[in-house]
Amino acid sequence: MGPHAYRAHQRALFRFLQQFVGFVVLGWSGAAVLAHPPAVTTRQPSQAELALSEAAQHLTINLLDASARLAAAAPGNRGQVIAQFVAVARSRHDAILALLDVDPARAYRVALPTNLRASFPGEAAPFVEQDAQEDGDLQVYHVDHVDSARDHYLYALNTAQHGKLSLYFAGNPPTQLTGSHVHVSGIKIDGALLAASGANVTLLKAARQTSNVQSTLGAQRALTILVNFADDATQPFTVASAQSMMFTTVSNYWYEASYQQTTLGGDVAGWFTIPLSTTACDYESIASYAQQAASKAGFNLSQYTRFLYTFPGSSCPWWGLSYVGGNPSQSWIAARQGFTLGVIGHELGHALGLYHSHSLDCGNVELASSGCTATEYGDVFDIMGGAGSTTPHYNAFQKEQLGWLNAGVSPPVTTLSGQPGSATYTIAPLELVRNTIPRALKIPRPAACGSTADYLYVESRQAVGFDGFLSGNTYALTGVLVHDATPGSPNSSYLLDMTPATASWQDAALGAGIAFTDPASEFSITPLSVGSSATAIDVSFPPTTCTHSAPAIAMAPTGAVYTAAGGTAAYSVTVTNNDTCNCSPSTFSVNASVPSGWSATAPSTPSIAPGGSGAASLVITAANSAAAAFYTISGTVANAAAGNFVASADATVAVIASLSVSVATDRSGYVRPAKRNQTMSASVTTTVTSSGMAVSGATISVQVKDPTGAIVTLSDTTASNGIAYVSYPIKSTSLLGTYSVTSTAGLGTMSNTGTTSFAVN
Repeated sequence: MGPHAYRAHQRALFRFLQQFVGFVVLGWSGAAVLAHPPAVTTRQPSQAELALSEAAQHLTINLLDASARLAAAAPGNRGQVIAQFVAVARSRHDAILALLDVDPARAYRVALPTNLRASFPGEAAPFVEQDAQEDGDLQVYHVDHVDSARDHYLYALNTAQHGKLSLYFAGNPPTQLTGSHVHVSGIKIDGALLAASGANVTLLKAARQTSNVQSTLGAQRALTILVNFADDATQPFTVASAQSMMFTTVSNYWYEASYQQTTLGGDVAGWFTIPLSTTACDYESIASYAQQAASKAGFNLSQYTRFLYTFPGSSCPWWGLSYVGGNPSQSWIAARQGFTLGVIGHELGHALGLYHSHSLDCGNVELASSGCTATEYGDVFDIMGGAGSTTPHYNAFQKEQLGWLNAGVSPPVTTLSGQPGSATYTIAPLELVRNTIPRALKIPRPAACGSTADYLYVESRQAVGFDGFLSGNTYALTGVLVHDATPGSPNSSYLLDMTPATASWQDAALGAGIAFTDPASEFSITPLSVGSSATAIDVSFPPTTCTHSAPAIAMAPTGAVYTAAGGTAAYSVTVTNNDTCNCSPSTFSVNASVPSGWSATAPSTPSIAPGGSGAASLVITAANSAAAAFYTISGTVANAAAGNFVASADATVAVIASLSVSVATDRSGYVRPAKRNQTMSASVTTTVTSSGMAVSGATISVQVKDPTGAIVTLSDTTASNGIAYVSYPIKSTSLLGTYSVTSTAGLGTMSNTGTTSFAVN
């Protein structure tokens, strides 16, 4: 997301909270999305975020009510009603923009489906979301904030038709790198594109497959541009020191960590004073002015694949910001935090395509299927984690992603098959120069029959080279580090604590002679001996048995389902059986937790084999007295063969509390039959909608009043299309004149009427 769009959204957030909430959000929602089985504690929304979400929901209900009023408005009143509609749409528009930056998932919940938006007046179009299908080049940024709690990712899509769009995801974000050419389906509001999840991003051409993208191997050509500002022209270090840092220190680090496969070369340009103030953190303008200045100074920008911009004190609240991947990649360093290997190696790690190295704290056990807490920078043994003043190697999983391990001439990683039995494996310390000895074990943790969700990576570390800081850390030097990670999911590296009884992470290694048993797959890992040149590790897999696991659940649709009080909301619930192969097929019961007065069906899936998926239809019925609001429904599935293994997912039902009734006859006038035995019928059609959506199950009472005031009452119920039909008989004895028709529709506590008339001649 560009800084201009970002600041515009922040201004919208400030204005909206000032008007509707009364205070300003100071926090960020930048928690990593976990891709591996253990359930992880997530950040709870702040009071301001919840208030903002409730306001957006309230305005959405108001907008639908305004739509119903507009549909029933007399021609002379339409102009006034449209103005009211547009005012509500504008306020809702500002609320959604404000909500996007703090909680895209809640913003997605209030998005309106196409059929409801179709009846909105054209005057409101600039303030209402629209369906969007966009192709473009993905940009992924990471902001390494001074306050780590405010770290976050930013996404953007560079499109040929609409320029640069800010990109948001209600669910898990995509895993593609900067520069990937992708197709995104979602909804667009102003310059923002909101998608349900990374699943709505289709890769058209991978970044590393394009002809102009240099791999993470070989000589990397970098241009470091030193800039200062119109109101701060200080030069905190010399060009010579920057050259030494980049092309000696950082290059030597990459050369060692990559097993002599990657180096960093290039030039340092500057210092240049650019026409910006330190009061604005406009990183894209910093990059643009820096490149212009370097180009004027004679540097050929096309010769570089890595750009790094560094500057003295400014209002930027971070110590570094970088593309994640990309060619050319771009990284920014706020020099007040230090132009050091720790900062540069971390930001250029992002530029190579790496996400952070986290830790996973599962309380008093090493690893669990629930109740674990992730820490964004928790891996203290990785420069992509919380290494502090040290500059350790990237861990084995991160190196594998870069092609520095387990590819080409790289040292191998031993991947185990998971077959029953015991074996001893030898690995070398991660830091040693390139040879053919494996650097890590990669042990599968089967999630279901025929599939592996994640792996445990086991590595040995020694006080060698840039890992020299480990000298004196007996735990690390005499044990092995264990990470949980998911290949194909780059943001999934988690250091496990093999000594959970202590609070420290410096002793996270699994010591020699100590066994760890995986709670899910029941295999065990025991380092037999740990040395400066080789480490022996015993891995034992138990005989295959039936092991039940929590199923996976997905509810569709993912957005809010809109219905009337007393109406229904239908969901397709897809269940994946995660039991191991030796288990028998099983059915799964589906239940829903609903508000008081509501009801839900309790279907079961068909029999599902381990590793397979099946679906059931779940129908939620809102209470007749349900107020117009958004309601959270929790769907739960349980294995019929092992009821303790359950999974749940939330869905949103939005109740609309207004009915719109229109009534019409098939003719404006009827000719009274001349003969006694003749009868003709006036066909009366009643159509019931709620905010443009057909309402089924509404009771219809049609009163036909003849010229003398006598009333005949007819009744029916609306079908799934919201329409009911009744017939009024016209005989030879019927009075001549005008007949009035009043149709009253009722559903729960809601009711409304429509009128028309016809003549008998």
